[in-house]
Amino acid sequence: MQLPKLVCVCCVLALVGATAGTYNDARAAEEKPVTDTSASLKEMPLLDGEVWQAMTASERIAFIWGIGHVVTMEREAAEQRPELKKAGLAAKMAEGLSGIPMNEITGMITEYYKENPGSLNEPVMKVLWDRIVNPRIKAGFVEGTKE
Repeated sequence: MQLPKLVCVCCVLALVGATAGTYNDARAAEEKPVTDTSASLKEMPLLDGEVWQAMTASERIAFIWGIGHVVTMEREAAEQRPELKKAGLAAKMAEGLSGIPMNEITGMITEYYKENPGSLNEPVMKVLWDRIVNPRIKAGFVEGTKE
């Protein structure tokens, strides 16, 4: 499959996944207070435990699914263009998350925040990396090291 075609397919799948859900999930999301986005952001805000705990199960799955698509797209691009292969974040995420169902990943993150209420300000990606990915990878981010 050509890279542009693969990117289009992944985008369509991400869109379908993001919009999939029940009427009740959509209605619950409408009832939540919306963060004020009128202020110009200097950087993308990180999803933390406070927001994670308020998300529906479908929203959590959509977040993990989005991460999976980024990892998959980078891996596909590296197969098409060998010069892109490296031991980067996406490669390590793919290795560390391999074989774990999305429901299990979201459950592990949710359980962490429940067991560590003082850590709700920690970004979800940090929890995902520290608690799930890093323990399952053979070498660390820099080749040959395990941090």
